[in-house]
Amino acid sequence: MEYYLVATLASVLIIGARRLPFFRAERSLGVRRTMLTVCFCAMVPLLLISSLRWNVGTDTWHTYTPEYLAMKSESMALTEEEESIMLSCYKQVNMLDNNYTKEQAENLTLQEAYGFFKEVYHHTAPGFQAIEKFLVLLKADVQWLYFITSLIILSFVFLSIYTQSSIPELACLLFVITGSFFQSLNIVSQYIAISICLFACTFAEKQKPVPFILLILLACLFHKSAIIYLPVYFLPRLHIRPIWCVTAIAALFVAAPVVVPLLGKAIEVILPQYATYFSYVPAAFEWIFFALGAAVLIAGTYYYDEGKGKPYYRLWFYSNVLGMLALCFSGGIPLMKRINFYFAAPHFLFLPLLVGCEKNQTRRKLLTAAIVLLFIAETVVAVMYMNKNGVLPYQTFLQTSRFDFSDLWVPAP
Repeated sequence: MEYYLVATLASVLIIGARRLPFFRAERSLGVRRTMLTVCFCAMVPLLLISSLRWNVGTDTWHTYTPEYLAMKSESMALTEEEESIMLSCYKQVNMLDNNYTKEQAENLTLQEAYGFFKEVYHHTAPGFQAIEKFLVLLKADVQWLYFITSLIILSFVFLSIYTQSSIPELACLLFVITGSFFQSLNIVSQYIAISICLFACTFAEKQKPVPFILLILLACLFHKSAIIYLPVYFLPRLHIRPIWCVTAIAALFVAAPVVVPLLGKAIEVILPQYATYFSYVPAAFEWIFFALGAAVLIAGTYYYDEGKGKPYYRLWFYSNVLGMLALCFSGGIPLMKRINFYFAAPHFLFLPLLVGCEKNQTRRKLLTAAIVLLFIAETVVAVMYMNKNGVLPYQTFLQTSRFDFSDLWVPAP
């Protein structure tokens, strides 16, 4: 965890350097290129630990590593190490998905691993496969996949901070402690789409439809679920009072236990290929995400009259509402958690804007401290104790053995 702490602190301090007299003078001359450089320098510490990681994030060995190797194996013979990595990944998949014991997993063969991953890798979106095919063409090691994808994600994230945030250092800190950075280590393909959608908000706020739509279409090349972000373009023009938003969320929350099973039955008839997304399991309701969305909604409602005229306020406020509406169905439609990721992602940009809406300096400091402490507590529980996304223990590809998965034989809770 100390690697994440050091990288986060370094990123925040680099962005904080914008307050030095030199940078203030540069901005007073209207030169924003220097500030852009500061933001990209601040990206480097997080890029370093993200691109050097190995076996961090459950999907890195469950999906991305073995599926890239499967694609690569169709063009050239894998090295002995790469084959060992693929076999180890296959053992892990069977232990997690099929409840294999360690002894049963040890009996699995490399041929079975080849057959399995060659069959399933085609599920990734064309944009992600394009990156993989380019790397295969270069005969690149799988580690380059993590460098390229980390560079894409963090570039769009820090471009969003540069173009949209009035308190970049707080936005940078919140990007980590709200869990967004840790998600990007795991749901790599979807988070590329999310990061592109974040940057697209720049053009939604400025009401520039062409670049906005083009960016959303680009995001869809990496995860087709990004199409649901198109309505965000209209959010800056909405003038719905928060009370009506709260009413809509409450009504949908109450109606969901009745609506979801009926919707599931309709899907079984109309679109049976998507029926698995509607397995109604009430215990699976995403209470944590819903509670965090509710906290942001309460704060956003309190400052609504003060902030509604500020750039991005209504966009991010209503985006959070859309995320909570999606979560109302999360007890029966597991996909709704993934949909919420798009709409909750701007939290690290919205919360600094809420802080700026507080005029009293003392209350502003208290509000900032409360937000930071709340999300630090949430991160400690989610990352350190529950090991959500499987990002601990952090390790790099520089370790002696890249195919030793012994510390992951027992799945994290």
